[in-house]
Amino acid sequence: MAAKIKKGDKVVVLAGRDRGRNGEVIRMFPTEQRALVRG
Repeated sequence: MAAKIKKGDKVVVLAGRDRGRNGEVIRMFPTEQRALVRG
């Protein structure tokens, strides 16, 4: 089940070199379906 995420949400990175890391969403890029995560 996909969930809508927004700025300030706590997330876990699922893909890429930072997979498994926790962080907070600081910016969303909806057209690219990406999020910028701090942490």
